[in-house]
Amino acid sequence: MNFPVTLVIFEGGSVESPLEEEFCRIRQAFVIDLIQKSQQAGLQKIVLCTPYVDLAKRAASYGVEIELEALGTENFHFGQRLLQVVSSRNLDRVLYMGGASAPLISSDELQYIGHLLTDHQRVVVANNFYSADIIGFSPGTILQGLVLPAIDNSLPSAITQQTDVRFISLQRTLGLQFDVDTPGDLLVLATHPGVGIHTKQALTSAAFDGSRCTLIKEVINDPLSELVVFGRVGALLFKYLDEGTRCRIRLYSEERGLKSLGRDVRGEVISLFGQLIESLGYSEFFQFLGQICNGALLDTRILFSHFGWNLSQSDRFYSDLGLTDKIVHPQLREFTQAAFAADIPVLLGGHSLVTGGLWALIEASYRIRIDLSNTEKNTI
Repeated sequence: MNFPVTLVIFEGGSVESPLEEEFCRIRQAFVIDLIQKSQQAGLQKIVLCTPYVDLAKRAASYGVEIELEALGTENFHFGQRLLQVVSSRNLDRVLYMGGASAPLISSDELQYIGHLLTDHQRVVVANNFYSADIIGFSPGTILQGLVLPAIDNSLPSAITQQTDVRFISLQRTLGLQFDVDTPGDLLVLATHPGVGIHTKQALTSAAFDGSRCTLIKEVINDPLSELVVFGRVGALLFKYLDEGTRCRIRLYSEERGLKSLGRDVRGEVISLFGQLIESLGYSEFFQFLGQICNGALLDTRILFSHFGWNLSQSDRFYSDLGLTDKIVHPQLREFTQAAFAADIPVLLGGHSLVTGGLWALIEASYRIRIDLSNTEKNTI
């Protein structure tokens, strides 16, 4: 079945270091996989907005329409640019996705969204009302006259607050919830068997060290182990953690809505964990963490905002991978050294790491248990 829905993909951003270049290359592989899945799902048209000429050429070979952007993001305003694309092309039923928003999405899930946008009028659908990166809406003219947000996360709430359209929340599946924001997410993604062929090739060639993810999966599968999860985690994910892991969970959730509410920009972030780190010191904090758990996933962006650190994207990314010799910010370098010197495996990243990323680790761990069980049965 073909759906009268246009997929609009935004993929861009500044690149200022070799690691960011690698990250960008892998994200472009996500886009090609997404294009193929969308065409398999029967979406009528695809528009790609990107400053990357090589990606534009690859996408055009699949019949994708290209909006070539200027390189640089200083003056980029998401809402205004999306409005321009929708209005200039007279798009009616629109599905917007960031290039890295759903590397594990399936063609069936894209068909499901296509059905929602085809079967309903005056509707907005999204994978997260307050922090979305998969957003569908109909009609396209609904954007006209609105005060549109500068980032995609806030678009569903902006539309529903200023219009009478109905909001429909997308099903909570791994494919619709896991997006890639940081290299920490890439480490997790590399462990999952459901990645697309282009993504798998890109991740293999990058050769990131995934040993910490392997150790975290061992913790997840061990009934005698404990896992600390710190970050912007909601109740629904905690339910999944409780049901999907064999270990015990220590969950510390705070600062949900940090970005969508603008708390980071206004300097309002206050973290219990951040206060504890300031009291103990970096090394002592990670020593203490090793006393209460066997592994940890930390949403460090909360901590960085709490500390008031003005970090480059390169420094944040190098911290996620433990590449301390490349980190410019002295306190971040010390923090990262302490994290990677801990006696337990610690994964560092952003919001996605402790939500969709953790979900992906649990699912990958479950598949490992099933494969091992089937192997044992076959050898009896």
